[in-house]
Amino acid sequence: MNSAILVMAAGFGRRFRQSGSGNKLLARLNGKPVLQHTLENAQATGRPVFVVSQPSDRAIHQLAEKASLILCSSQGLGESLAAGIRACSDYDGWVITLGDMPWLQTTSYLAVIRALETYPLVRPVINGQPGHPVGFQRQFYAELSSLSGDTGAKRLLQNFPTHCIELEDKGCLLDVDYPATLSGKETA
Repeated sequence: MNSAILVMAAGFGRRFRQSGSGNKLLARLNGKPVLQHTLENAQATGRPVFVVSQPSDRAIHQLAEKASLILCSSQGLGESLAAGIRACSDYDGWVITLGDMPWLQTTSYLAVIRALETYPLVRPVINGQPGHPVGFQRQFYAELSSLSGDTGAKRLLQNFPTHCIELEDKGCLLDVDYPATLSGKETA
């Protein structure tokens, strides 16, 4: 199956910014920006990686130099996801992740990619909790490409049978919403 990984990096990170800490995707974790960790783990799969970003986020564009950049003046995750899917319409499937998930392991991406070859909608589950990345086969193109607002693909996950794969990667659940998350004082 010809699938691509879409990294959502067009959000505003309001909770993180309200703390006075700037853009969470550029915040340092073990000496590198959060987004760089996410990209390196996704790129290690060998699949094409696309980053959806706001046109004005030049620092994000520089970090995404080894990926394909999709520019989107988005007001929410739904719009960003739709723009990414439309820009990648040549693929048979898409694996969607968030740019602020630096602990998500390459093996988890690969597990979703493998399951996506058989099942139209795939999501990892860690200790009973649903996580990322989420995989969609082409049959969901119309729904994904017309998303709007800030809810992402939640409605699809609620209304269609989802094949859940049990993983142990806690990185599937952890994102960076607050600066304390980076220091290990808070877990998402």
